[in-house]
Amino acid sequence: MEYHQINQTDLDKLRKFVSDPDRFITEPDDHWDHDQFGTVRAKPDLVIQPVNNEEVMHVVKYANDNHIPLVPRGNSTGLMGANLSVDGGISLDMIKMNKVLSYDPDSLTMTVQAGLRLNDLDAYLEDKPFAYMPAPAMHWATVAGNVSTNAGGLKAIKYGVTREHIRELKVVLTNGKLYKFGSKAVKSSSGYSLKDLVIGAEGTLAVITEVTLRLYPRPHKSINAVIPYPSLNDAIKSVPAILASGVVPTTVEFMGRTVIDLWEKFAGQEFPVKNGNGFIILGFDSFTDEEWQAELKQALAAVKDYQAESAIVLDAESDEAKKIWQCREQLLLAIQQSTPKMDEIDVCVPIDHIPDVLNRIEELENELHIRIPNFGHAGDGNLHIYLCSDEMNDEEYAKTSDKVISELYKTAKALDGNMSGEHGIGYARAGYYEDFYGHDYTELLRQVKGLFDPNTILNPGKIFK
Repeated sequence: MEYHQINQTDLDKLRKFVSDPDRFITEPDDHWDHDQFGTVRAKPDLVIQPVNNEEVMHVVKYANDNHIPLVPRGNSTGLMGANLSVDGGISLDMIKMNKVLSYDPDSLTMTVQAGLRLNDLDAYLEDKPFAYMPAPAMHWATVAGNVSTNAGGLKAIKYGVTREHIRELKVVLTNGKLYKFGSKAVKSSSGYSLKDLVIGAEGTLAVITEVTLRLYPRPHKSINAVIPYPSLNDAIKSVPAILASGVVPTTVEFMGRTVIDLWEKFAGQEFPVKNGNGFIILGFDSFTDEEWQAELKQALAAVKDYQAESAIVLDAESDEAKKIWQCREQLLLAIQQSTPKMDEIDVCVPIDHIPDVLNRIEELENELHIRIPNFGHAGDGNLHIYLCSDEMNDEEYAKTSDKVISELYKTAKALDGNMSGEHGIGYARAGYYEDFYGHDYTELLRQVKGLFDPNTILNPGKIFK
């Protein structure tokens, strides 16, 4: 695709749409050329930081009319290069659209601008009786960034992924018009759900400007239980039994001693649990002590046949519980610090097939002599798998990581899984997409993309080629 290169005439016209010259950046620095991994780098020709819907509408329409690529950008916490301006053009940096627009407890909703960070959202709700339940580990990610990848997080097993918490979106399409997709109403059986089409589209169909979120009454009690096992496989095999026992935990996470050792070096702290090599972390929330006690009792009874050791039960506000969750949330950073280069895939498979993926990872480590630490969401089958370069040179690492990624995608496909559970496809995995899902399916997606974005200016090169 040939795109128009931004020239002085374009700059003069686009500048008129932005009231503050500090938000019109004609010489972007390295801040805008990478995401959390920084594996692929691509710098935009121009950065515009809008503060309202009108600015977005004008910029998007101008980009479309003049065939200039435009990439919506959040806080750059992604891992797959979805926010990279690989064709140059405009980076529409949404981080200054960060206001809470309304708080409506009577309808159990609140509306925020796209660039509000999750930690700022949590701070706003801290003294209120309602909470936004999704809990991705990257607290500094933006709300619309989570919407764009349909992020999951630590509480998806009970409360669902981001999609289940979005009532309404306001989006700008390439014609420059602002649309409302969805409503504050709980239910709809009223035609196509364009809101759900935009969720998870990684900025390829529309620019999200406002998000109406679903709120939950804040539970009164939250506890965690850490269950040690002799091995990680023992731990994983117990998860279907936990979920089949009739309880609905808030969280079911897994991690092994290998990644915990990396975190201890990274954080300079000791993990509170010394015994065991594989761990399941259960979280329960409730409105009474009796509720969580009954659920925990049921869950612990279900794991007795899987060599589970005695569980460590902690109040969620205890120092030990906070340290355990600090470890879990910093595992990515700990692994990243342990190696010169790192890549990641986050396949999602049926929960009873997590051991099959772990076994294949071990085989690939031995076969290809590459370190592949991993952890993830045991309750929904989403694994976070990291490929470490260690002593490999760049050419060797590129070849080996491509082999690992291809093999693990084959494994996930054979198990009726998906390429990504929450991080998205982005630019880094677009080349694998059609092989995984097939030509006819991918061609259908291309047709949808063509309806929303006939000039292919919105985040080109992402998800599929």
